[in-house]
Amino acid sequence: MDTKFFVSRRKARGLSQAVLCEGICTQSTLSKFENNTQVPSLPILRQLCERLDLSIDDLDEERRRSDWLRHQLDWTEEELMVENYQRAKQLLAAIPTAEITSTTAKMQYSYLQGLLVTLVGAADTTALFSFTRILDELDEEHQTIFAQLAYLGEGILYARRRALDQAAFFMAKVKTYLEQLTEQSDPHGDNVNNARLLTMVYYLAEYHALIKEYDQSNKYLDQGLTRCAQEHVTYFLPRLKLLAAQNALETGASPAVVIDNLLDARAFARLNHNNTVLVQSMSLIKHYQDLLAGKPLDEGNAK
Repeated sequence: MDTKFFVSRRKARGLSQAVLCEGICTQSTLSKFENNTQVPSLPILRQLCERLDLSIDDLDEERRRSDWLRHQLDWTEEELMVENYQRAKQLLAAIPTAEITSTTAKMQYSYLQGLLVTLVGAADTTALFSFTRILDELDEEHQTIFAQLAYLGEGILYARRRALDQAAFFMAKVKTYLEQLTEQSDPHGDNVNNARLLTMVYYLAEYHALIKEYDQSNKYLDQGLTRCAQEHVTYFLPRLKLLAAQNALETGASPAVVIDNLLDARAFARLNHNNTVLVQSMSLIKHYQDLLAGKPLDEGNAK
């Protein structure tokens, strides 16, 4: 039991031993606990913790450290979703890999490491090792969502290296997984997995746009936008709308359609602090201003 954490919390609150234990136990009982000589009864310990806005579980150093690691991994994943690659890199680098003990956390770390180096154009070998570790070691049966994310990561890597045959092989696995999910009664699950499914949908849309299959790309964009609305997830809305605008541009849609999507991309980028999409959308909006009869660009002009 981490009594040092308990004592530091008491001192941070500016409470003396006498004040903290008043009405709960004797100061001697509290002193023995803080000096690691005797743990008080569970009811007394619970009341002392509640007075410090703690739970008894908070005194479990190993559990508290595990919670921090999980939070750090989830935070890194969020930063990747909004394309804040520098911050994601910093967060991931701060994680002591020797302390990652659960298989799930190891898979999440490997996935994030592989995807990050893929998206920033770093060493291919690092990305491939990270994804292969999931598929060949941590999830040999390929039963978890991280196996599908590893397939996706390899597909993205090969697509961006223009190795399209290899990219198609891995993207096909991700497509099959998503198609099977739609046949289930409850394909959604928790918010974290919803965001991961959106990751798959977005990069499938990006892949099909890359190979100029815009109908397929737009199909996945529609799926992504529908899922965002149904599950109240906004991380991918800026990127979905920006890609929709780029697809509209490539397929010869009217400037108004392009700008309508760009305006949405700009608004959602501001909401989600996605500076990458914000800069891209504002640049494209400026480019299209002259196509709207020189009028100031606002939501009314795009209708």
